[in-house]
Amino acid sequence: MSTKVLIIDDAPHIRRLIARMLTMSDFESLEAANGREGLEMLKKHHPHVVTCDISMPVMDGYEFLEAVRQDPELANVPVIVITAIGQEEETTKARQMGANACLTKPFSSSHLVEVIEDLLQQ
Repeated sequence: MSTKVLIIDDAPHIRRLIARMLTMSDFESLEAANGREGLEMLKKHHPHVVTCDISMPVMDGYEFLEAVRQDPELANVPVIVITAIGQEEETTKARQMGANACLTKPFSSSHLVEVIEDLLQQ
């Protein structure tokens, strides 16, 4: 069974880029355009890991993290928060809210895969 990763980002080109990175490493990817859509997909498809942007319409990354961590059925799903350069405060807040890891754009596919594999071994 391949590892399933849910990619939540409002920018289609970022979702496609991350999906391509994951496909090259034999991961299966699912995509959502905002936190609310991501939360629905998380409940329906049960991915192994989630990558989530912070700044999104409808439901942002913080609201998504809060909803996931408060739901006993979802609370243990690893969430990797993705931020832009210069958003250290967002990274700190995301970690305090339960993010398992934070990546800053741009990042390499090898680094993303390494972080995912580390989280899956915990």
